[in-house]
Amino acid sequence: MNRGSSSLKIIFYFLSIAFISTNAIGQVQVDTTFSAEQLINKLVGEQGVIVGNVKVSGPHIGYGFFSGAETIFGISDGIILSSGSVFDAFAPNTLPYKSGYFSDPKARKKPKGDKDLNRISHGTSGDCIVIEFDFIPMNNKIVFNYVFGSEEYPEYVGSKYNDVFAFIVNGEKVKRVNIATIPGVNMPLTINNLNDKLSNQYYIDNDYYKKPELKKSIPVQKKRKPSKKNKVSDFKISKSKKKKLNPIIVSSIQYDGLTAVMTASCYVVPYKKYHLKIAIGDVGDLAYDSGVMLEAGSFISLKDPGQPKFKDYPDLSEKLDFKSLLAGKIIRDEQSIQDSLDDAEQERFAVTNINFASASAIIPDSAKNNLNDLADYLKKNLEMRCELTGYTDNVGSKKYNQNLSESRANAVMDYLIKKGVAWQRLKIAGYNFEDPIADNSDEQGRAANRRVEIILFEK
Repeated sequence: MNRGSSSLKIIFYFLSIAFISTNAIGQVQVDTTFSAEQLINKLVGEQGVIVGNVKVSGPHIGYGFFSGAETIFGISDGIILSSGSVFDAFAPNTLPYKSGYFSDPKARKKPKGDKDLNRISHGTSGDCIVIEFDFIPMNNKIVFNYVFGSEEYPEYVGSKYNDVFAFIVNGEKVKRVNIATIPGVNMPLTINNLNDKLSNQYYIDNDYYKKPELKKSIPVQKKRKPSKKNKVSDFKISKSKKKKLNPIIVSSIQYDGLTAVMTASCYVVPYKKYHLKIAIGDVGDLAYDSGVMLEAGSFISLKDPGQPKFKDYPDLSEKLDFKSLLAGKIIRDEQSIQDSLDDAEQERFAVTNINFASASAIIPDSAKNNLNDLADYLKKNLEMRCELTGYTDNVGSKKYNQNLSESRANAVMDYLIKKGVAWQRLKIAGYNFEDPIADNSDEQGRAANRRVEIILFEK
């Protein structure tokens, strides 16, 4: 081999490596060389948010930075999290379903997935990508923009294959609240909740195939022969339907359906430390990819005087040591700063868990005064909604405890309805003995776990 030929092979080798981490699909560039911390720094805008303590779980191929997508769906640059390869997301829609796997779909032991995604989807998640971080807002409201897309659309709408994502905020006055919701209905944004029939004003159709064969009636999807994989000719196309679609989206996005640009928002207490968890995963199986794309620079905090019971607050941006606050360290002059915040904080109703006797869904008399106060608060504050989540100890089978946890949540809901709270403002769920808050090895811990958690959130 001559030296020229050898040099060309070396150049080709390095170009091939570069293509793995940075890929151009049409005008869209996708780059997986960024760390999770670098991606979150790109997400944060210039207005009032300090971030830190970034963590990520999931393979690097499942998250990255994209650019040049403005003409496709209105977001130019941002970060993408996907239940498959991020490079498959920004590609011409040549398949009715595209599948990438982070774990072996044939493995006997299935992944437990992410607890929050399992809770929201009422299923078992897998191929999850999770990026989470702490942040300190300087104003009373946080916002950011995003788009969700999936290959589960439209064939698996209404099925158990309900791929899901979530933005979970936790901190002062906000307890594990998912702010990835559909405007006006306060439902989690999932495939089963937003599609061509439900909340379809936010849905963008990108599917032009004639009833492709469903592949999810069997536990494991059979692989196609390599010679036929990824060929449009494998599937029948509806030309009339394709004419109705946006040709730019068809030529640039693999997902068969996606949302319009959505905005996530949440009221917070200024200068308090919060935690945000961004997560996505397949549900029901590991097949067919879904992705969420967040706009770069859109994560900001704003002063919103329209917040119920809004009270103005001081500007403490020059007084606080944000690095120490993110690290959880005590800072000098903390008491005077806390006093200023206490004067400025909005008034909130304090709620506590409702605990139950063993094997019982009867509300104890000792808890009824708290529920009466809660009912009065909800009737006076019509912008508030209430989530009731039932739990049990670990005594008995999972099926028995699932029914018991749901009965406990229903009992609290029925009590509030009888006290005059509209049922539309109440949301319930039961999660048996999952997510204990105390050790189930002794009676004191089991008693704490027999509970209904009450979470208030705004409309």
